Amino acid sequence: MIKTDKNVNDVNFILDNLRKEDLEELIALWGNNWKEKVLKNTLNFDFFTLFGKNKEGKLVPIAFGGFAQVLNDNPKIVCAWLLCSEYIEFNKKYLLKNIKEQLIIAKTKYQIMYNFIYKSNFESKRWLKRFGFNFDNPKPKGMQVPNNFEFFYINNEKGIS
Repeated sequence: MIKTDKNVNDVNFILDNLRKEDLEELIALWGNNWKEKVLKNTLNFDFFTLFGKNKEGKLVPIAFGGFAQVLNDNPKIVCAWLLCSEYIEFNKKYLLKNIKEQLIIAKTKYQIMYNFIYKSNFESKRWLKRFGFNFDNPKPKGMQVPNNFEFFYINNEKGIS
């Protein structure tokens, strides 16, 4: 199930149960006050929340993300982002299916999607590559990519497979 309302309790649940790689990335990016900063920043944008099952089979929020226009005034260029809880372990196929569906929808709206990923987030890098994102680092001039992060993007003229 995907919800598009801005439910702070769902977001807090995911932030309190982040997978290790996402937690490391947020601490590296935002520092010790990462949770407060992420919550404040997240609520400024539209996002979706994906629900799946925990190990007991109970429905819980497992990920949230979206497409945010943060780089410039071009509405065809957006930052694609996603944070996942540890409960994706029980929902990997479901998560990947839903990510692919969201990217296909986004392809009709946006020409370029981009972001950067922390150096140790290998699992996410694998599925980003699988969905057609590039890591050849042609970041736009003037964009600051933090140390230990890697820029990635997709140009939707090439499509998403």
